[in-house]
Amino acid sequence: MASRLLAAGLLLASALLAWLVIASALAARVLQAVIGLSVIYVGYLAFRGWQLIRASQLIRASLAAGSEHVEGSATAPVPIPFISVVVPARNEAPVIANVVADLVVQRYGPPELPAFEVVVLDDDSDDGTSALAAQAAANAGAAEGLFRLLARELIAGTRTKGAALARAMPHLRGTTVAVVDADTRVGPDFLAGVLAAWSRDPQAAAIQARRHPINDRQSWLTAAQGDEQLMDLASQCGRRQVDGTAELRGNGMFVRVDALERVGGWSTRAITEDLDLSTRLAAKAEHVALAPEMLVGEEAVTGLADLWIQRMRWAEGSLRRLMEHGPRLILGTAPLARKLDFLAFTGEFLIPPLFATSIVASLISIPLPIRMDWTIPISLFAGYGLGSFLLALAGLAGVGVRGGTLLGRSLRGALFLSHWLVVVPTALVRIAIGPETTTFRKTPRTGHALADR
Repeated sequence: MASRLLAAGLLLASALLAWLVIASALAARVLQAVIGLSVIYVGYLAFRGWQLIRASQLIRASLAAGSEHVEGSATAPVPIPFISVVVPARNEAPVIANVVADLVVQRYGPPELPAFEVVVLDDDSDDGTSALAAQAAANAGAAEGLFRLLARELIAGTRTKGAALARAMPHLRGTTVAVVDADTRVGPDFLAGVLAAWSRDPQAAAIQARRHPINDRQSWLTAAQGDEQLMDLASQCGRRQVDGTAELRGNGMFVRVDALERVGGWSTRAITEDLDLSTRLAAKAEHVALAPEMLVGEEAVTGLADLWIQRMRWAEGSLRRLMEHGPRLILGTAPLARKLDFLAFTGEFLIPPLFATSIVASLISIPLPIRMDWTIPISLFAGYGLGSFLLALAGLAGVGVRGGTLLGRSLRGALFLSHWLVVVPTALVRIAIGPETTTFRKTPRTGHALADR
């Protein structure tokens, strides 16, 4: 009920503010000044993010050349944590064999005693997912005890990914839990590389690898999602550089079990368990580190209908966690810099409903005998687009894109990101008056080869 009231209140406040700034020249100029300042701040985050991404690319190049020691490899002399790599799966026959084959050959720990396990959580699949996973592990020569399938009866009936993870926790051996999706593709040094990145920020409660669509060359839509992920990477790296609240992204996330227990474990209700956990960690003054040099491949959505379902889930889940856990973060013991960053990030979600309501208010004002300011929706759209463009420039330039390609892909990314101006207001309306979303809906998988990027 509280989330419904907050969502309705935000929509109403957006409508009132939209009318005010359209009807009042002074209010309009103040809002446009705020938009300008926000673009400057986003530009600063983009620059700081570019710096971190460039540094990570140098590390990645060193690893590829074999000149950089990877902590956690077979020759590493220091103690390393035991990792439980968890793969939630339901009817993932097209992809499950690939991810299992990639994971069981990880070079993490001594060859005779690997310091990890791979655990598939089969949520009552009826397409042979379990059998295919077990066969893939056997074909890859997985040592005894390295690969496990949790009983379907244990996981069956869970309605969210977080619920499946919560049920699995008592059965895992690791002091660190890594979560990867069933469509994931990773290289053999993925675990070791992420732990090496974690060693640069050992106080972090969790760490997130860099997501990348392995089918980004399939269509304009999949390519745009690749640009979007680099924009998000630039934003997250920038926020981490200023000691802000960088966040987990679901696939390729690692969490210390003790830190997870301190915040109450996985949420069984959240439809975006990664964002929910990120905010709860931040509220307890914990933080998330980043490993931008380590890629976790995944399939981008290929159809508009599936994209809409995915984005609505992301938007609703993100808004709900902001409303449920945001006040505790602001009132808690987190450092001031993280609170300010969180407030700035939350402000990002105010632009879409304000943009939508300003258009509605402008249209309503047409027959009225008062002069309305149509520059407001234009300013909101331009500010959102320019901020997106700067993040795209930072992310793409950070991974080495140059020249006309950099400009073209940045424009494509900024254009693609504008869909959030529609998705977020729609999600707010659903939260306010629609049925609560309580079930995780996965997108279709097809299976793709591992791409070295």
